[in-house]
Amino acid sequence: MLLWCAQASSAERLVSLAPHLTEMVFDLGAGDQLVGVSRYSNFPTAAAQLPRVGDAFQLNVELIINLAPDRILAWQGGAPRTVSKLEALGFLVQRQDISGLSSIGHAYRALGNALGQGARGAAIESSFNASLGRLRQQYAGQSTPRVFLQIAENQLFTVSDRHYMGQAVSVCGGDNLFSEAASEVPVVTLESVLSGQPDVIVFVTNQKGPLPWQVKWEAFLPEVKVQRVAADLLSRPARRILLGITALCRAIHLEGDLG
Repeated sequence: MLLWCAQASSAERLVSLAPHLTEMVFDLGAGDQLVGVSRYSNFPTAAAQLPRVGDAFQLNVELIINLAPDRILAWQGGAPRTVSKLEALGFLVQRQDISGLSSIGHAYRALGNALGQGARGAAIESSFNASLGRLRQQYAGQSTPRVFLQIAENQLFTVSDRHYMGQAVSVCGGDNLFSEAASEVPVVTLESVLSGQPDVIVFVTNQKGPLPWQVKWEAFLPEVKVQRVAADLLSRPARRILLGITALCRAIHLEGDLG
């Protein structure tokens, strides 16, 4: 579901409430319109120099008011009460909901249209979809490793195939252990992972060095390869996720040691 509306002018002041939205704005050539961004907006380099207005759990309303944005870019699920408060204060808030990998390209086109960058947004959509198709084709017909994708270092959080990261496993020709879980981001048990008999475990993390569960997996499943993929690349539904999916495919098919 994409809720962009009301085309912007090039003079509008923008605030982004999610790192992937920050990346998208820069990809569309409108980064100089950003006056505030969310925590963890660290790409491109210019984004790291902008004021931080909070994160998905807590926003600094006073700072946002002082930044006087003409438009606030938000995503469905991010600090909903505070975002609604900003709307009540009269700010134009535009929400985006990424419902899967296939919606990322369309999100660029919709945001591009809203920011007066329609041609650039359409070009990114076309390029993104083509690259995704090439990756899918590259790994079609290969072996189908059983994959446990662990998206937290200390707990057993994973994703179903309704989540774009779960869909990325499918693009790579992998079999997601929890593809049919009722929740997009379920918490699973050790027993369920062990009974699923994974061929490879992939951590989605930016952490360096030993991880608590990595040591446990090496003890519980000594024959299973444990890999890592950078969370900044795979967990953000923007154009750079193609790099994350490429790394995920390499990890799943053991094309070099990534972790």
